[in-house]
Amino acid sequence: MGKTALKDQREGKKEKAGRMLPLTPPANNKDSFSWEEYLKETSATPAPPACFRQARVPPSNDFKTGMKLEARDPRNSTSVCIATVMGLTGVRLRLRLDGSDNSNDFWRLVDSSDIQPIGSCEKNGDMLQPPLGFRMNASSWPMFLLRTLNGAEMAPATAFKKEPPRPPQNLFRPGMKLEAVDKKNPYLICPATVGEVKGDEVFVMFDGWRGAFDYWCLYESRDMFPVGWCSLTTHSLQAPGNSVSLQKPPPPLPASPPCKPSRRSLQPPHRLTPPMPPLPVRKGVRGRRPKSETLALLRGLAEAKALNTAGDQDLIPDLIPDLETRLPKKRGPKPGSKRKSKMLQSPPPAAEQSGPSGRPPQPHLCGLDSVCVRE
Repeated sequence: MGKTALKDQREGKKEKAGRMLPLTPPANNKDSFSWEEYLKETSATPAPPACFRQARVPPSNDFKTGMKLEARDPRNSTSVCIATVMGLTGVRLRLRLDGSDNSNDFWRLVDSSDIQPIGSCEKNGDMLQPPLGFRMNASSWPMFLLRTLNGAEMAPATAFKKEPPRPPQNLFRPGMKLEAVDKKNPYLICPATVGEVKGDEVFVMFDGWRGAFDYWCLYESRDMFPVGWCSLTTHSLQAPGNSVSLQKPPPPLPASPPCKPSRRSLQPPHRLTPPMPPLPVRKGVRGRRPKSETLALLRGLAEAKALNTAGDQDLIPDLIPDLETRLPKKRGPKPGSKRKSKMLQSPPPAAEQSGPSGRPPQPHLCGLDSVCVRE
């Protein structure tokens, strides 16, 4: 219990001082990354500065860790809350809404319209609201607000910069290079490529990473920056991932040595026997091949012989069955059927066989097509 309490106190001191590990973005391990060399390797062109809603000259960052200001709740843009500056990097601020936890921290530029000095909300006739997911009872919000602002350091009005105007139209084109914020890790800015443009939206693709980090955004988004923006604002820029594809020319094919013409190469090319056509499956026929199957096999064998040359008759596969024109044998009725009982009936007596004129009776024809029973 004692060790846990001491550990919580240490973590609380680090959080108040603003020295927690997530508050500052990790340093770029690949300091050797150069946009100039990267553009040459990828044969790409950077997006012009006129495409972005960013100041041509980056503003200065006059904020300090621990200052209080008013900010719009990113999860509820209709409410304005009290926020505290928890970290600085370049001209970006890491903000935390008072009454919320560190899992809802967000980043804003010093010239963003989402932040304003303390008292601006009251001047506009609005009221400060508790953040979404306020950890205390809503009725205790006025007292919590009073304790939060009592003795706190307010950010000066000179630290807030005017937001630049948005471009008149979408000037992005597929294939342009830029720097963009990784929305899954908002403290990171990485090299990216414009993958697709649809109306006022731009599809941002991060170089060297899988598509899970790519996203659509408006062309006036404040999360996109021109090439070289991080170096101007002393913000760390993450190098592209390992799976970046560079446009390299294909290697030349090895020259094959000249071959002497042979008698075999002068012979006409052998044409393979075409496959047999699919045959229908007949049910209930046992012991004999259907007539349609026999005709189809004969037709396929004739086509195979016609396609082969005169000297290549021996190349016809031996797997083709011996197809001779045979008439299917006619079989009698099945045992126990009525037709057999009629055929095998005993002949009538001699008196009944002779007709009225005494002539011998004509041969009796049965119901079969090709078999007759002569008595």
